[in-house]
Amino acid sequence: MRVIAGKAKGRRLFAAPGMKARPITDRVKASVFDILAWRLAGARCLDLFAGTGALGIEALSRGAATAVFVECDPRMVGVIRRNLEATSLGELGNVMHADVRWAVRVLAGREGPFDVVFIDPPYGHGLAPVALELVARHGLVDESGVVVVRHERRQEMPHLCANLRLVRQEGFGDTVVSFYEPGDGGG
Repeated sequence: MRVIAGKAKGRRLFAAPGMKARPITDRVKASVFDILAWRLAGARCLDLFAGTGALGIEALSRGAATAVFVECDPRMVGVIRRNLEATSLGELGNVMHADVRWAVRVLAGREGPFDVVFIDPPYGHGLAPVALELVARHGLVDESGVVVVRHERRQEMPHLCANLRLVRQEGFGDTVVSFYEPGDGGG
């Protein structure tokens, strides 16, 4: 696993030893960030179910101003901090050791809306639509922002979730990346 573009390009990212991980492939990451390219300069990002921090770190490397990483596993929190340090992006990242449900409520009152929100939960637990609904309900996406949800193909995602509407989906084998933007869905 590595950063594929930007100021930290080529830097290797650490993973927790012995952990069953589902790392994002370079192909998927490149596609996601090609789609997001124009949104990243100066963006405020939120990385939910952050894991190693790969998505938020890639965003920072490509010009995002800040990123908040939310992860409940204490081993992975340490990995995110180590990866931020290894990429020299530590001053731009804030790592929260918390459950996503709690963190979303706290961030809604403290941080305000984000320009880019990544949702990348573990597969097989039905967490992607739940997290999307939490993000929408708590107003964590700026009116010109985007939510990027990586989920398994068999996980059905809504076309409309509160004020967020599905605008694009990209498939990669068993992985699908769904993009949501604020809007009324009437369009």
